[in-house]
Amino acid sequence: MASEQAQRLAELYTSWNERRAANQNEQIGFLRSLFLEWEQAGTEAPGVWYETVDSPVSGIRAVPPAADTSAAILYVHGGGYIGGSSSTHRKFTGHLAKAIGAPAFAVDYRLAPEHKYPAQLDDVRAAFDWLVSGGVQPSRIVVAGDSAGGALATALAIQLRDEGAEGPGAVVALSPYYDSEGNGETFDTNAPRDIMAGARGRAGIRANVSMFIADENQRTSPYVTALRADVAGLPPHFLSVGDTELMHSGVVTFGEMLRAEGIPVTIEVVPDMQHVFHLMAGWAPEADDSVSAIARFVTEHVPTQLKEALNAPA
Repeated sequence: MASEQAQRLAELYTSWNERRAANQNEQIGFLRSLFLEWEQAGTEAPGVWYETVDSPVSGIRAVPPAADTSAAILYVHGGGYIGGSSSTHRKFTGHLAKAIGAPAFAVDYRLAPEHKYPAQLDDVRAAFDWLVSGGVQPSRIVVAGDSAGGALATALAIQLRDEGAEGPGAVVALSPYYDSEGNGETFDTNAPRDIMAGARGRAGIRANVSMFIADENQRTSPYVTALRADVAGLPPHFLSVGDTELMHSGVVTFGEMLRAEGIPVTIEVVPDMQHVFHLMAGWAPEADDSVSAIARFVTEHVPTQLKEALNAPA
């Protein structure tokens, strides 16, 4: 059963649905205004400081106390490729940076429909290259993201693999947008439970894809739909999803694809949680538990000074 604190996100999504129902002629600006409210879900991460980054792509850098600057987190926000920002995810990025013990850069990639895919992936790649040019080895970078950002995190790893370039040390994908075709069984079984997307179901997912792709050939691209990818050679993945989500089955299926190739993977399915419940970090225990699990997984593959301190003898 979900904690009392976790009701915050359920109430927020219920409010979104009520306002969307009252605004039948939805404009992109209206949808983006809803995503801005994700910032309300969690709390500030104590001791973390922030700075803005302007080039080559903009964003917010979160630096925790005693950060291990030999490592970095590249954070890719969600929002269906059409909304969200580094600001809506600033608090969560701070919690993640503090738990892992490394600075995190939340990138503001270009949004659709003004900028069609692969503009979003191009910007995430530019942010990755910027971290490398600043002295961080690719294997010391964790690429993390939620929803569309989780799909982009994995897409970046696929792209780097396909180019024969060195990829990140780990990928963290939270409620990732892997089943963008809406083929999974939980699009049926979870339709009554997914507050954010259940009412719109497969039609909603497919309509959203139409907003960001440049042509229909992209709809089945492995860079858009991870379930169509060849996963051989990808880095370790931490996958997390709520069991109420439409995307639940797609996330589990992708995790099983990784496991079949011998790639280290953790598949975390959290009971009674809504889409990107992780944003309630600092407020809901389910989100805090997931952040702790992420940190344990990540520091196994990208060790930081924080892990060394935690493992030091008393």
